[in-house]
Amino acid sequence: MQANKKIIFYFIVLVFLISAAIIISINILNVYEEREEYEVKNKNVVKQVKAYIDELNLNENVQKFDVKFEGYDVIGLLKIPAIDLEYPIISETTDATMKISISRFWGGDVNGYGNLSLAGHNNYNGTMFGKNNKLKLGDTVELTDLSGNLIKYEIKEIFKTDPNDTSVLKTENDSIREVTLITCSNGRKERLIIKALEINLEEK
Repeated sequence: MQANKKIIFYFIVLVFLISAAIIISINILNVYEEREEYEVKNKNVVKQVKAYIDELNLNENVQKFDVKFEGYDVIGLLKIPAIDLEYPIISETTDATMKISISRFWGGDVNGYGNLSLAGHNNYNGTMFGKNNKLKLGDTVELTDLSGNLIKYEIKEIFKTDPNDTSVLKTENDSIREVTLITCSNGRKERLIIKALEINLEEK
C-alpha cells in the first residue's frame, strides 16, 4: 500500500514537471517569435527612414516625414558595423518601447551636442544590444538623424556599473557630441555601458 502511494506521488510530481516544462517552452517560443516579428518590423522602419532621406537629398523641399513605429516617434537610425547592428531609434524609453527597438533614454536630438544615451535589451538571441559585449575600444557607432546627417563616433570606454548609477547620463562638456549605449548585464544585476565620442573631434 505504501509503495502504491509512493508511485502515485512520483507520478504526480512527474506530470507536474512535464507540464511546467511545456509551459516554459511555450513561453520561450512566444517570446522568440515576438522578437523575430519585431526584427522584421525594425528592418522595414529602417528602410522607410533611408528612403525618406534619399528623397530629401534629391529634393530639399520634400514634405516632412514623421516616422512612427508602433505609434512611437522615430528620431533617427543607429548603426554599429562591428556587430552588424542597425535599428531605428525611438524617442522615449518605456517598457513598451524597450520590447520593440532601441530607444532614447536620456539626452536631446540625434547628433545634437551633449550626451545622447540609448537603451536596448540584451536579448539572448543576439538581437538589439545582445552583442554589445563583443564591442571593443575603437569600434565605430554611427548615428543618422532625420535630416540625413550621419556622424560617426568612436568607442572610448566600456565598463559595467550598478543599475542605479545615473552618472553615465551626464556630460562633462556640452560642446561635444557623445553617445552612451546602455544594456543589462549579469542577469540584470549590472549595466553594460559603452561610451563613444564624435570622431575627429580634435580637428573641429
